[in-house]
Amino acid sequence: MRPIVARVFMAALLVTIGGGVEAESPATLIVRLYNPAGVPPDELDAARRSADSILRDTGLDVRFRPCSGTTDPCDQPLVRSEVVVRIINAPPFNATLDPDAFGLTYIVKSTNRGWLATMFADRIDGAAARVGIEPGTLLGRVMAHEIGHLLLGVDYHGSSGVMRAAWPDGALNREAADWHFSMNEATRMNRVVASFGSFAPFEAF
Repeated sequence: MRPIVARVFMAALLVTIGGGVEAESPATLIVRLYNPAGVPPDELDAARRSADSILRDTGLDVRFRPCSGTTDPCDQPLVRSEVVVRIINAPPFNATLDPDAFGLTYIVKSTNRGWLATMFADRIDGAAARVGIEPGTLLGRVMAHEIGHLLLGVDYHGSSGVMRAAWPDGALNREAADWHFSMNEATRMNRVVASFGSFAPFEAF
């Protein structure tokens, strides 16, 4: 979503109340971030900035919560406004895993929504080295894509943008403007996250 599109989308969040116009608060999504792969701090910071830029263009209020350190053990049960992102290395032997996949999501079939997304740091680093882009930038794009699946459904893919299905090497170093959600995707994501507020906390995993 280009900046002008983002402004149009944010304007669409205005609602009329009692004859006056007030802005709705952005829907808040908390992302618990785990890093068992040991991605270096500078690369992880770059990934968070990359993902944050893409996700905030949707109008969501996205807050990353690092859970791999000692300052925040993240041992409380998840609430509905939270999702989990974990960064691991791809398992060496898994016949069901696409050998070209940079990540995957775990989706509840009955709702087509999910709470856990996994990124494969070794595959992302290898692809970034092949095409000459910063690994943190690519990791952030994959992160935004998989969070998109958690909200839009496991089978959803867009024709372009960050939710495109195919990520060949030749497409990975496209300009940053090519890596955004469409206005329709952004609207759907906001509706899903806004609906989380009507549910109580729940135990997960």
